[in-house]
Formats: sequence, structure tokens, C-alpha cells
Amino acid sequence: MSKIVKLNFILSLLMLLVTACGSGNNKHQDNDYVGSFTDEFNNKFQLNDDSTATIQFAGEDSVINTRWDDGKKYGHTYATIEFNGDPAYYYLRDGKLYRHAEDMEKGTCAINIKYND
Repeated sequence: MSKIVKLNFILSLLMLLVTACGSGNNKHQDNDYVGSFTDEFNNKFQLNDDSTATIQFAGEDSVINTRWDDGKKYGHTYATIEFNGDPAYYYLRDGKLYRHAEDMEKGTCAINIKYND
């Protein structure tokens, strides 16, 4: 094998390893909000690839169909989840849920969440 072919092969393997290792536990960082999570009050959220979402509040059998936006098109580093007619009722950033943008910006009144795998 020529040196160029060997070098290309080694570089390809390295790229594959970096890609595979880099997609592990950081699933819900860097604006990748798709998935399901439960907040500290046992409310369940599901954010889908097509910007649809569901919310099931603790103790309720009914599921609320809604929408969400990851904010990329507006340059935001957070997602918003619509509820009760308000497109930004919930704010989701850095593994925390917030009710108000001001709380999110200050890092106060965060609602802890746990992603369901």
C-alpha cells in the first residue's frame, strides 16, 4: 500500500472514532432537545423531530399535544415549549426547565429535569 492510501485509511479510522465517541452522553446539549424528559414534579414532556410535543402533567391521564421550537432560526441557545396558547410558556436550556426568560438568563428558579433514555 502506498503511504497516501495508508494515511487516508488511518485518518478515516480516526474520524470514525471521534464521531462515535463524541455522540455519547452529550445527547441533549448544543440545542439537541429532541427526546423525552420528566421534570422534578413528575410532569412528562416529549419533544419530537417535527417540532410537535406532548405534555402529560403528573396525576393526569390526558396528554396535551403542543409544539416546541429549538430557537436556532432566531439565534437562541434554548428551546421554547408552547402551552396554553403561549409559544414560549416553558424555556429549556442546559438540562433545566424555566417558566420565564428572565429566570433562565439569571439561572434562577430552575426546574430540574431528567431525560428518559
